[in-house]
Amino acid sequence: MLHIVINPETASGKGAKAWSRIRPLFDKYGCDYKLHISEKPGDIGRIINELTSFDTGRLSEREFTDIVIIGGDGSMNEAVNSICDFEHTRLGFIPAGSGNDLAKAILKTRDRDELVQRIVKRETVRSVDIGLMESGENRSLFNISSGIGFDARICHEANSIGLKKRLNKIGLGKLVYIFVAVKTILKNKTFFCQIEFDGNERLTYRRCLFAVGMNTAFEGGGFMFCPKASDEDGTLEFCIADGISALKFFLLFPLAYFGKHIYFKGINIKRAKSVRIRTKTPVWLHTDGEVAFKTDDVRLSVYPQKLKLLI
Repeated sequence: MLHIVINPETASGKGAKAWSRIRPLFDKYGCDYKLHISEKPGDIGRIINELTSFDTGRLSEREFTDIVIIGGDGSMNEAVNSICDFEHTRLGFIPAGSGNDLAKAILKTRDRDELVQRIVKRETVRSVDIGLMESGENRSLFNISSGIGFDARICHEANSIGLKKRLNKIGLGKLVYIFVAVKTILKNKTFFCQIEFDGNERLTYRRCLFAVGMNTAFEGGGFMFCPKASDEDGTLEFCIADGISALKFFLLFPLAYFGKHIYFKGINIKRAKSVRIRTKTPVWLHTDGEVAFKTDDVRLSVYPQKLKLLI
């Protein structure tokens, strides 16, 4: 049995429209599936938790719970944070969000017919890394990225204003990130931080604009702050912007869409399995574009278990 989980409200109703087009494909290939619909915040997590909460002692190495998420990056983040047993769970993903950064990174094709054909085979195509964020009592997994400062502030403001919802309705939701980014650049709020890489190398950044650890290459609607980030190498790639004026970053920011910003002074790229970031004052923190709080101490690392994909 294939379990299909839909967030009908993702990207202001795109999820429901996507399912109306995708359902005939699953029916065409004679797939035996059960539909689960998210009706309120937290439903995706509850559904995934229930589907993967079972006695693993009854399962063989070849038995899996196969789940397909139809939604956006936020839906996949909620899903991965709710899996109880990674060893016996496999996920498929058909994007229907506004940013779709995860889709750019993990999908070999965006053609829905091809995606459905792959999913109904019920085979593990590959296993990928997941990131782990820990700050005090807060703990969250991430598929794409987690960071503090500039990009987290953008996510916070983009999710707070009504403009994003209105733009989603006309298919231009990612523009809100650019609008908020320009406003944030002009404020140019920096902070002092120390970052420890893999428990040994410690670097100080006195006018840090942001520090982000990326598991895949895209975030914020297609920006490549870490263009070489890979979810199959057992590490996170970090981009730290330090000592950059508002004017210089205003000029560099568009280059991040193509990953060309990394060649300029003030942009530092590092790779590590684990880092600890400590700041003098609390700053905004995000995981996969979801912002919950400010922190002055956070650890980002590669989660010990991998996510099995059907796509």
